[in-house]
Amino acid sequence: MPNNMPRLATLNDLPALVELERTCFSVDRLSQRSFRYFLTKSSAEIYVVGKPAIAYGLVLFHKGTSLARIYSLAVHPQQQGKGLARKIVSALESSALEHLALFIRLEVAVDNEPAKALYDRMDYKPIQKLHHYYEDGNDGIRMEKRLQIVKAKPKNLPFYAQTTDFTCGPAALLMAAKHLRPSTPLNQIEELNIWREATTVFMTTGHGGTSPYGLALAAKSRQFDVRLMVSNTNAPFIDSVRNEEKKAVIELIHEDFLQQVKAQKISINPFPKGIEELKQALQQGEQVILLISTYRLNHCKEPHWIWLVHIDENYAYFNDPDGGDEQWKSPMDAIYIPVPLYDFEKMIKYGKKQYKAAILIS
Repeated sequence: MPNNMPRLATLNDLPALVELERTCFSVDRLSQRSFRYFLTKSSAEIYVVGKPAIAYGLVLFHKGTSLARIYSLAVHPQQQGKGLARKIVSALESSALEHLALFIRLEVAVDNEPAKALYDRMDYKPIQKLHHYYEDGNDGIRMEKRLQIVKAKPKNLPFYAQTTDFTCGPAALLMAAKHLRPSTPLNQIEELNIWREATTVFMTTGHGGTSPYGLALAAKSRQFDVRLMVSNTNAPFIDSVRNEEKKAVIELIHEDFLQQVKAQKISINPFPKGIEELKQALQQGEQVILLISTYRLNHCKEPHWIWLVHIDENYAYFNDPDGGDEQWKSPMDAIYIPVPLYDFEKMIKYGKKQYKAAILIS
């Protein structure tokens, strides 16, 4: 009888993992290359039972946040009914806690009654129906468990993933607008329209991002009350642009945005030193579109817009319009992401001059 206590997998388990995957699944299989990646290079852990493995579970950790996700769970058909799945899930939860995860999430097929029953017994709650989620067209259910005591998640959290590399600002604004006004369209043409209204035209490479002033004007034109918080009124992101002609264009656009903001009587306020003012704004019903540096999420020092949803005593929570392009990343990884306040305060400043910006709408 093999030892049925879960252990961390190593590269020596790779052949058994691939064979187990082939035996347990006919669609949506992980490849040998993916298993190797998870075992060596990613923010993930695989727990197995037995030598060779007769069961495994894979948990992913969202970089820079307190979110974990059970991506895959498999038990050999001849070993089912022995409680191995529950032991694996418990090991994955313990691993998530060690990584300071606040939530753990997963997906399960709607017709997988044994798995749904297990997750229900382990206090996972359904949070979303997933239509045609699997390769064979089957529907799925997204489930979530809170690993630590936190306040209830706010209701009505729309999500919209940016459809280009340069439209995080419009996507974040759309989510916040949809929360305030359910009739707000969430589609690519509206996303691109906002970008055209708010773009800086140039950035370091590729298309320009969106200026906080341009986003404020786009929100104002959609009949929202708007106010700005910025650490200074200089042209944002210009330090990352080396070409002098491009800099001149950015400066010209910025000055025009400033004049329009003043004409629309949008207030420009100093960005607060701490996060208490942001927390108060959320409590008063304002929606916060916030600039962050992505370094703590993906180790790339890029400006990025998010929709800040909630702040409590220990965590800040946001929806990230960048759903990522990894095949194992799901929109669920970008919704209500918890980040410890210590990390969050370091995240909300961009560049060497630590530029800060937020658009608040109501």
